Amino acid sequence: MEAKFAKSAYWNFLIWGVCSSLGVTVSTFVDAVLVGNIIGSDGLAVVNISTPVFLVYSLFGLTIGVGANVLIGRRLGAADVEEANRVFNAQVFTGAVIGLLCLVFSVLLQDEICRFLGAKDALLPLGRQYLTVVFFSAPLFVLYHILAVSVRTDGDPKLAAISSATVILTNLSLDILFMVVLEWGIIGASASLCLAEALGMAVLLLHFGKKYSLLRFRLSLPGFADVKYFVVNGFGVGSAFIFQASVIFVFNILLLADGTGQGVMHVAIFGVIYTMSMIPFAVFDGAGSAISTVVSIFAGEKDGKSMLTVLRQGINIVSLAGVLVSVAFLFGVGGIVRFFGIAGDTALSTATLAFRIFAASILFTGINTVVTAFWQAIGRARLASVMSVMRNFLLILGLGFFLIPKNQIAGLSVAYVGSEVVCLLGILPVLLFSSSKSYIAEKFQPTNRIQEKYYTINTGSISRVSADLGQLCEDWEISSKQAFFINLIVEELILNIIKFGLKDKGKEHYISIKLLDNGGEYIVRIRDNVNTYNPFDSGGDEIDRAAIKMITAKTKYYDYQRKLIFNYLYLII
Repeated sequence: MEAKFAKSAYWNFLIWGVCSSLGVTVSTFVDAVLVGNIIGSDGLAVVNISTPVFLVYSLFGLTIGVGANVLIGRRLGAADVEEANRVFNAQVFTGAVIGLLCLVFSVLLQDEICRFLGAKDALLPLGRQYLTVVFFSAPLFVLYHILAVSVRTDGDPKLAAISSATVILTNLSLDILFMVVLEWGIIGASASLCLAEALGMAVLLLHFGKKYSLLRFRLSLPGFADVKYFVVNGFGVGSAFIFQASVIFVFNILLLADGTGQGVMHVAIFGVIYTMSMIPFAVFDGAGSAISTVVSIFAGEKDGKSMLTVLRQGINIVSLAGVLVSVAFLFGVGGIVRFFGIAGDTALSTATLAFRIFAASILFTGINTVVTAFWQAIGRARLASVMSVMRNFLLILGLGFFLIPKNQIAGLSVAYVGSEVVCLLGILPVLLFSSSKSYIAEKFQPTNRIQEKYYTINTGSISRVSADLGQLCEDWEISSKQAFFINLIVEELILNIIKFGLKDKGKEHYISIKLLDNGGEYIVRIRDNVNTYNPFDSGGDEIDRAAIKMITAKTKYYDYQRKLIFNYLYLII
């Protein structure tokens, strides 16, 4: 029973998080397939050369978003909604400024950036066409990432997934319209993606008008300390994107420098490998995002057991997913490369070998991603940053510089496998010797007396709750008056939940009662998994209303919040 809250929360955020992460992935996949088949290898090479631009946008959006939402999640977990909103709006302002700076910088230096990315000779006109719209859309991409993370933290991962689905469907529809019907060429691919991103962000904005949303828009300027916190605590996750951008840029240059004249073909194959890798990476990113959100909320509640439960569950899930995807890629490689328009015996055999080697890296990528996200969420930012720098930059670049000139695209694939294996070997001692467990026990241990118990919700559980609370009040030597009101309030609220909250009869409902000694006054936190239900804002007959009125009158403080996928009631007696 104790682990059910943690596991159910993680599963919910994992499912919708994966769906959300797949939004940009599928959009990029659609662009690559259509460009490869309509425009050819040159177009596919341009899409791959342009990838670092999107990764830079992801760097800024996710570094600020993840870093800020680690703090937002903890503040929401501690029921400090005011501070959570201040941080939320500070990150939005920061993201808007960064997005505008990206727009101005990229538009002024458009040709220089295209050449820097490797778009030369015949590729330059195509690169200029594709990236012009992307440069003007910089604020959209940065803010989309920030808002998507915030919406998930505020307990609405489903809407974040709907937003991603909107991006996918809009991008696909506009790709067909712009590239096939209107024959706009490669500029149609970038225009459709940017318009889809704008519509997806509009969907995310709907969250902040919902009744039970805790985060609201207001003006809040960030201080230097805020921005520093965002960067430090988001760097371990966000930096992966700038490192990916750097690696892709360098690897493209190394492949194009191939003396055999096959450089463009190798870059196109690299584009196929990278595009397909985004599918399992989206699963792993969704798993990591779910850990970041759920663990940060539990960190605010100082619930160390649930934090570790989520970590174990995440590792198990991504390990299984890694095996399944690797096997699928190994056996389906022929059809995959043909699907992207790769043709010719030489190109097909080269792509098949490189793709199969790369598939082995997926076995290890998920664990590395999830553990990094966990370290980020619990405040071990330095450890997460070191992991990100080594895995996404230093190791893979070092291996690439050595292997690509000798083995071209096959050497590139070996570099990815090697960096993931070495980093996993570095993670294992930390996991096996449980240093994270010791860190959590030390940092997230409540300083005051605290007791929490879990129950299945039914009429019979009320007597068990009453007996347990009675024994606890006796053990803690709580005054008879306070003990009476603690029992009365908890019983009335559970009855109210049973009467009005249990709408889904086929679902198992459970509740946790936590009592915290706060120096003479007592904080009661009730958490349940029923459908969204606020007893302080419900109907009922005259007796029900009188009971709720009595509770609000006899408590120093009361509040309802919807967090993760649960209802929270906070009372101070």
